[in-house]
Parts: sequence; C-alpha cells; structure tokens
Amino acid sequence: MNLEERIFTKLFMNQATVIGKRQIAEKIFHFTVEVNINFTELVPGQHLRLLLFPNQKGKLRDRVRTYSIWRCQQDGKKSYIDIAVCAHTDGPGSQWAEITEIGSQVLISSPLGKFTLDTSMPKHLFIGDITALSHFYCFTHHLTPQHEMDGIIYGKDEKQLFTDFDGTLGFTFFQKTAHGSDTSLIAYCRSLEIEHNTMVYIGGDGHMCMELNSLFIKELGLPRKQVKVKPFWILGKTGLE
Repeated sequence: MNLEERIFTKLFMNQATVIGKRQIAEKIFHFTVEVNINFTELVPGQHLRLLLFPNQKGKLRDRVRTYSIWRCQQDGKKSYIDIAVCAHTDGPGSQWAEITEIGSQVLISSPLGKFTLDTSMPKHLFIGDITALSHFYCFTHHLTPQHEMDGIIYGKDEKQLFTDFDGTLGFTFFQKTAHGSDTSLIAYCRSLEIEHNTMVYIGGDGHMCMELNSLFIKELGLPRKQVKVKPFWILGKTGLE
C-alpha cells in the first residue's frame, strides 16, 4: 500500500468483511458487508466509498468507487450493510463485483452524502435508472404510511430490474434505449401531474439528471428545494460518485 493509500485509509476507511454475495439481475450483484462499527448517525440515502484492490498499483481515484447504502442493520457494535453493484462495464467496480468472494476483506468509508430523504413533504416522486434503484429502495424503507410515493425506473431492459428485500418492485419501468437525453422520457415526465407538496428525487445517468432537473425547475416551476438530483455516472467519465 503506497503513501497515498495509507493516508486515505487512516482518514476515511474501515475494515469490513464480505459476508454475502448473490447475483440479483443481469450483471447486478447484491453484497452484504460486516463492519465492527455501529453507524448510529446514518441518514437514509447516504453512500459508502470502497477502496478496491488495495494491494495493487494504480491511481487511487481509479480504485475508489461509491455505492448507495441499500440497507444498514445494527447489532451491538457491528453494522451489516447491503449494497447493489452494477457490473455492466469492464471498469474496476465491475471487476471487483465479478471476482470478489464471501470472506473477502474490503475497506469502506463511514456513511457520506447529501442525496438523502426529506420527509417534510407528504408526497415523493423517484426517477432514475437501474443504478439508482437500491438508493430509492432505501428511501422507501423510511417513508411512513402517511407518505404517498411514486417512482419511475428507466433502462434498456426489464431484465436489469431487481426487487427489494420483501420481493416487491414498487416502481414503473420505462424503456429507454439510448444513453443521454431521451425525448420520450422527458415527454412522459412532463405529462405527470406533480403537486407543489411533492419532493422529487432524480438519480442515475448524469445527462438525464440535467435534463430532468431543467424540466422540473425551469419548465414546470417546482422550487429548487423540492428537487434533489444526484448523477451516479456520466458516459465516458470515471470516478463519479
């Protein structure tokens, strides 16, 4: 481990063990990791940074990846964290997901991020691609029966969808074949009747995040405080979180 990694590890990372792995959809894996820390201050919607392949050479930013916390369960001084890893590319995260086995050690950060749940509004709308699905599931775990919710997951194939822990999907699938902007998806979202007591969460493809953010704020006139946006990836860019 080089000096940069030692400093990064000391400041941000915790030793964790992979205790569960299963494939839940086409090129998507569900991992459970155990860490000897009780993350009592966790906010629904936070993420973890993982340092992949700590003993290999290469730029640190190419081996640090960010994954949404799907679920976090506490047991005494331990936390059990579930994440979903999409392995659709040949990048470091996909390689790690393919070859990592139960019992493997991994370095993780404490929970981070501001793309979190805001329960002050009675209605919630979630729009994102497959990479945002586990993040949105985490949100739904913390909504009460008094909250109304709806959601749209877009992608090229329903085979990429996976259900939540209770076996339900809970979101409408919208087929989208191209990367970046999609006029049919924009038109569909434009047709939605969104009331001004609705929190809107947009995640996934960075280009679609920008298009939808513009639609809801500039065109439909929703206040900025009611629209939360988090690009999880942008085509051609690496290391985005």
